[in-house]
Amino acid sequence: MSRVISILALALMAVASGYAIERGKVFDPVSDKLYAAYLVDDFKVWKGVIDNFHKNQRMSVDSLDYLLEVQYCYLGWAVTGDTVKAGAEKYLKKALADLERYNALIEQLPDKSYTREHFEAKAKSFESAFLAYQMVLAPVKVIVNGWKCVNNAKSAINEMPECWFSQIEYGNVMQAMPTVLGGSNINALKAYLRAQKLMEADQNRYTTYHNWLYMHLLLCIADCYKASEDYQKVREYYNKLLTIEPSYSYVKNSLLPSLDKYEAQQKKKIKLK
Repeated sequence: MSRVISILALALMAVASGYAIERGKVFDPVSDKLYAAYLVDDFKVWKGVIDNFHKNQRMSVDSLDYLLEVQYCYLGWAVTGDTVKAGAEKYLKKALADLERYNALIEQLPDKSYTREHFEAKAKSFESAFLAYQMVLAPVKVIVNGWKCVNNAKSAINEMPECWFSQIEYGNVMQAMPTVLGGSNINALKAYLRAQKLMEADQNRYTTYHNWLYMHLLLCIADCYKASEDYQKVREYYNKLLTIEPSYSYVKNSLLPSLDKYEAQQKKKIKLK
């Protein structure tokens, strides 16, 4: 699954390597560090943050929530590309163990509270993604994990449609799954656009500021428009990304030049006709 990564929709508190993190009040140095590393594709930094989190054996539900987001991003990178990155299976096992702890702590929250329902939706989205990662590492598990992956993603958005984290994961599933099995670029785009609307309407500025998932989401939307050959919208989202981060090398030096080259070729073909 391409660039499947995530971040929470609520302002959270987490503790990692001595840093107190409270998004929305004080911009935390850990997320700042991760965001900067994401922009240059340096996931050794992400691995280090995960290792530091695991030094703290008594994490709260908020801390685990943050950790799972980081693992979600790191593992998405680790299983994407021509070769699976070293240690991917080891870190997936850690993430699954953390998800179990997360679910256990969620059960201790007050019934029918917004916080509990929000975390429950996120837990299903995490599980959906981790099942997808398992299928990449062990294709033999596709038969067992495939429908579980889809059902968890669907259940999360049905139970908490305003959770943009879950909308993004559902979009990831729809985009990655073959059409013959129910995948849909149209449904993926709808979910991504819902997530964008929710994120940009959030009063917490850190929902979009220095948020690697927001950047990822904009890339996913551009991918959907590219699949439907709406290159004007693709360019619009590439430009939006560069407006946010002018030095984002992946967009600036790879995606945008490729789009320029493709459109130049298309114009040349039209002239030859």
